[in-house]
Amino acid sequence: MAVSPENRRAAEEKPDEPYASQALDRVFDLDLRKSRNAYLRASRRAEQVAEVVSRDDRFAKLTSAIGRLEAPVAIPREANPSPGELHTLSLVTAGSTDRLFIAAPPYDETWTTFQPPGAAGTAAHGPSVLKQHGSMFIDLTETYVDRPVAEGGWMYAGAGLGLWFKPKAPTTYVRVSGLVEYSYDWADSSSLQVAHNRAQLAVMVQHRRGPGDMETILDTRDQLWSDGTSWYEDHSDSGGGYWPNQNYFWGTSNDWYLVWFWMNGGIDFSTKDTIGSSKAFQTWRARVPLMVFEEWA
Repeated sequence: MAVSPENRRAAEEKPDEPYASQALDRVFDLDLRKSRNAYLRASRRAEQVAEVVSRDDRFAKLTSAIGRLEAPVAIPREANPSPGELHTLSLVTAGSTDRLFIAAPPYDETWTTFQPPGAAGTAAHGPSVLKQHGSMFIDLTETYVDRPVAEGGWMYAGAGLGLWFKPKAPTTYVRVSGLVEYSYDWADSSSLQVAHNRAQLAVMVQHRRGPGDMETILDTRDQLWSDGTSWYEDHSDSGGGYWPNQNYFWGTSNDWYLVWFWMNGGIDFSTKDTIGSSKAFQTWRARVPLMVFEEWA
């Protein structure tokens, strides 16, 4: 039976799936719980040590004085990325019957999350996405100085850009790669209490099996940094570069696939001033000017 022009046109229209980003929420929440549990275990150990050493009055006065200092300025790390590292995309594979599709902003979908809810009232700007530019931003900060503090001493944020893709070949492997440029600036510092600081770049592909039925078929995450401080340590770094990434999934021309390039980051810190404190910040961005898809017919 011939397909009517109306049905054919409807099949080619990008789907409307308002809850497609829930898969990102679930992944983000799971990683958040794991990181928070790891921090809380380290924090309890630090408190036990601090209680013992702070019984010395001289030590307690020193700890209190250091705890009122502002967070250190991040120490720049020399970074000289080569502009436009297109080789990270691997656009063509010799000997293949490849079909290339290149997408550029504006993309189809955006996603952000900022936890806990009280973090939005602090000095942090949180996450943001500029769909028309293909850019994502995360800004998290908390220090010893007087200002609203995030609930429980932690902040986590995520941002993402999504594109609907439909293969041309009836059945094919699809290679997806993005030109992802990033820059970052972060620091954490301790006065007896511990601090954690982490960030990831990631790719997720969801297969739309039907209206409201989204299946995650690819979930890749790379750690940009994962750092912690204790005692009187200060750690920091800044720089940038291009994120090399290549991922594969099996696709069919009958279905739509939602491809996410996304980022997430988090800081954990202690706001106590009786037995020390800790502080952390991160501000960074990622830009995705191109997404490239390669098919094998």
